[in-house]
Amino acid sequence: MKFYFTLSQVPELAGLTRRQRRLVYQCALAALFAEQPSTVWVGAPWLFGGILGGVLAGWLAAVSSGFSHSKLLVITAPGLAGALAGIFIGAQILTARLRPYFRRVLEERRDEIAKIN
Repeated sequence: MKFYFTLSQVPELAGLTRRQRRLVYQCALAALFAEQPSTVWVGAPWLFGGILGGVLAGWLAAVSSGFSHSKLLVITAPGLAGALAGIFIGAQILTARLRPYFRRVLEERRDEIAKIN
């Protein structure tokens, strides 16, 4: 699976302007959620798993190293890092699921998209 850090890196959206990419993304997202409403939760397990994994790693680090004054920081920082990792993974999965919808929106709304600069 290829990672896309921005929408301009997605092959279907690469030749579009920023406003065109945003329109295609919004339309594709609406179509995906209309056809598969459960997709809204695609990133939730990754987000919560990342948070819990990060907090657990921070807690284990705090307990094993004997930090007494900054346990909250040692637990919170890995939890935030885990949340960011979970968001990234969830976004990658969502982008992969959106690619067929990008193609469909580009075909169906070609004229409308061409008018946007």
